[in-house]
Amino acid sequence: MKKYSLALLGSALLSHSYAWAQTDQSSWADDIDAAAAKPVAAPTAVAPPSNPVARVVQSMNPDVSAVITFAAGLAEKQHYSLAGDDPSLFGGSDEQPGGFTVQEAEIALQASVDAYFRADLFLAIPNLSSVEVEEGFITSTSLPANLQLKGGIFRSQLGRQNGQHLHLQDFARRPLINEAYLGEDGLRAPGVQLAWLVPVPFFLQLSGEALSVSPPEKLGHLASFGGGKRTDLTYTASVRSFVPFTDEASLSLGLHAAFGKTPGMHGQNEDEVLRAGARTTVQGIDAYFKYKPANQAGSYFSLAWTTELFWRQVHGTAAGEEVLVDGGLYSQLLFQISRRWYVGLRQDVLGLPASKLQTPAWRTALSATFAPTEFSRIRAYVERETLPQRGASLFSGAPNWAGYLQWEVTFGAHGAHPY
Repeated sequence: MKKYSLALLGSALLSHSYAWAQTDQSSWADDIDAAAAKPVAAPTAVAPPSNPVARVVQSMNPDVSAVITFAAGLAEKQHYSLAGDDPSLFGGSDEQPGGFTVQEAEIALQASVDAYFRADLFLAIPNLSSVEVEEGFITSTSLPANLQLKGGIFRSQLGRQNGQHLHLQDFARRPLINEAYLGEDGLRAPGVQLAWLVPVPFFLQLSGEALSVSPPEKLGHLASFGGGKRTDLTYTASVRSFVPFTDEASLSLGLHAAFGKTPGMHGQNEDEVLRAGARTTVQGIDAYFKYKPANQAGSYFSLAWTTELFWRQVHGTAAGEEVLVDGGLYSQLLFQISRRWYVGLRQDVLGLPASKLQTPAWRTALSATFAPTEFSRIRAYVERETLPQRGASLFSGAPNWAGYLQWEVTFGAHGAHPY
């Protein structure tokens, strides 16, 4: 079978080469005749090679692409926050953060299965440690009543940043609230999602999810979901709308809620686990405003403003135990200042309000990105983080400093991601 396929491929290539050679020679002859003022025959159309086997093979091949993100980091750490510590990004341990690393290598395979389903598979190799399925799901394309069903392992629609892959981020690191409230790599788990595009004059989508979230390997800080038994699923509900004010300005809004059980977190000693199996609720709001002139070639200026908030309620596991409430937010601005240059500013705040499960944290980040094309970019990033004492100013406390240089390339046919 292998030899037969190779023979077919060779035959197709020879047929194509022969047709090209014939066309090329005739065009040269026509040019010579035209220069000698001789009559030139009308060109004859050369039919493309018709090979049913080649057409079938091509239709069965998915779109394949890869994204490689290389990073160099250097940091001076005075403390470790309950969320946001990612020593792998520095290419070294927590004690000696710094060095080079391949932050992530992503391989994507995407294709339409038939008239009813579409399949997407994203394999990730974070820090060159091991291959994992970042996302692998099947999506329906022909359900009635504007319904869409998705099944597999995927990033939840809870919030805006959570659903984005690393190469879609405007900064080298994700916001603090993602790890603090959705997990070390965000809320990503096997499950099903049902979405409904509401038939109204503007864009309005309602969606719900049921996810089997696994507990984290470490209980250093409280994970919102992944506790209880295997049958204790995590449920989410989202409402998203898009409003185009003009051809140049638009606003995307999202309201989200998630319900599940927490695996808890370690207390002062490793044998003590606080709030294990407690019911947990997370609510969120996100807003994304974008201004991009229609005649962008005149100045290349554009502006994108994103803000996202989360609040969490962790119930008690015993009668009379108080409900703990904490929250956080981030707000970021991204400016396009020239054809290939982008500048970003982001502010992260945890502890609005604070609880004994989530202490306050304050991080300010600056980013400068050079994007020669849509397939590559080089980014410089610096951040300053403080963990103030309870009741003190957010600006108090010993600061953490970190800087990164990120280099990323994309090649292959990579499908479009959600807006």
